[in-house]
Amino acid sequence: MIRQKLLIQKLFILAFALYITPVFAQDIKSDFLERMKMVNAETSSIESDFVQERTLSIMEDVLISSGKFYYKKPGLMKWDQLLPSPYYFIVNGNKVIRFDGKKRKVIPASSPQVSHFKDFILGTVNGTMFESKEFLSTFSRIDDEVTVILLPQQREMKKRIEKIQLIFAYDKMVLMELIIFEKGGDSTAIYFSDQKFNSISDSSIFN
Repeated sequence: MIRQKLLIQKLFILAFALYITPVFAQDIKSDFLERMKMVNAETSSIESDFVQERTLSIMEDVLISSGKFYYKKPGLMKWDQLLPSPYYFIVNGNKVIRFDGKKRKVIPASSPQVSHFKDFILGTVNGTMFESKEFLSTFSRIDDEVTVILLPQQREMKKRIEKIQLIFAYDKMVLMELIIFEKGGDSTAIYFSDQKFNSISDSSIFN
């Protein structure tokens, strides 16, 4: 009789856990997306420092670079690497410009690689990426940090990328960390700091 009661209690706890976990996860996602929309509505520009760490399975040393990230509505973005060598990537509407340290080159914005990169970066900033059908997303929150895991759903992307992890500061919905885990063990980690909101008035840096 006692064993039967214990079994019933365990089954009840298990059923409750299976029911309540998706509800909590859904609440976290809904809250995250709502807050992201509110912050995005109040944000006209973002400026941030970044440090990028590239880990390759064939190399012992981690490749480190750093620079500045700029974003300005409605669709202006500049990834400006300063160290160890100058490199930048600009999205200005349908125009994409890349500087490899020697010369500037205009890249067709319609090319698949450029299009996916542009959509991902801008979608991460304005929050649309987290509702995209290109990724299966999961959300979790611990204290003041929200972690978002994106699992690629497109066949070509799934061949190259295992998952993407993003960590946001909950209070200001600021992206602090982005890690791309690739098939084969390689990864790219980007850490953002010293974010400034609504500080960019001159759009000339995107030319």
